[in-house]
Amino acid sequence: MDRVLLVIDDIQFAGHVEMTLRKVGFEVEVISNEYNLTEKLLTFNPNYVVAKGFSSRVSALNVGRKMKENVKYQGKVVLIFTQDQKTSPDDFIKLRIDLMLFEPISAMRLVTKLLSITDLDRESIMDKLVRIAQTDAQFRSMESQILGESGHTIDSELKVVTGGNKSSEEAPIEINDEDILSFVQPDAAQLKKEIELAAELVNGQDSAQNLNEIDRSLNPSQFEPSEDYKRNLLEELKASNEELPLRIETYNRLIKSIDQNLKSGLNKRKTKKSNKDLFKGISQKSTLSQDEERKRFAKALVKKKE
Repeated sequence: MDRVLLVIDDIQFAGHVEMTLRKVGFEVEVISNEYNLTEKLLTFNPNYVVAKGFSSRVSALNVGRKMKENVKYQGKVVLIFTQDQKTSPDDFIKLRIDLMLFEPISAMRLVTKLLSITDLDRESIMDKLVRIAQTDAQFRSMESQILGESGHTIDSELKVVTGGNKSSEEAPIEINDEDILSFVQPDAAQLKKEIELAAELVNGQDSAQNLNEIDRSLNPSQFEPSEDYKRNLLEELKASNEELPLRIETYNRLIKSIDQNLKSGLNKRKTKKSNKDLFKGISQKSTLSQDEERKRFAKALVKKKE
């Protein structure tokens, strides 16, 4: 499961978010002082960094700046700001932000937003989160305290969160004449303008007459697509919608058969071991003999060029 590093100065809120993330399946570590950030990035190697604070110990702005400077970090950064925080556009340019949120924010809302930038199974994790929100008394108590600051209740927050999680039935594909015109005439106004300029340069009667004919042909009201054209376009769109899930499923099957963590890759120790295994059946004498052959070949090649 993905790893989350929480950089939060509010210990009570940090503990609540940590327990929530752990219950839905994340690996979590918490620091309440941003000065330990660099060390934690090296030892924990998180996939996501969540920062919240506006104090001397933790500042979401400072964390964003540090993450921007850390070019080796390949994960994503979530920054939580206060509603009345004044930050200039120049400051935002200096920050690393993949997701920006604002206080007050509940743990339930934070997890939901975090899932929007992950590649995890959103549906199963949301099911766990909803069960926790409905049955865990300690969780409900902490969430109610946080939501009370904004005048919301845990039940209203639950409706908002689950409302965004419900999968609606796929709407049928509909094509109207206006959609088809957008395919066949992507920039008719620009084309007409260029033709007008050409006509002014030529400045002849025949050119003006041709311009009127072109103007009529560019008028969308004059275009009437045939039924065959509509049917072919509809079939292309349906085929495209059916092909994408098949590609995704094929890709998922392929990566499941790979005995390797595709996110982290091979470390140095495993690479050395793999290299030794490759040359295990080759004797040292044979290796030295190959090296000598390479040297003789290189010398002969240089002499030939000279």
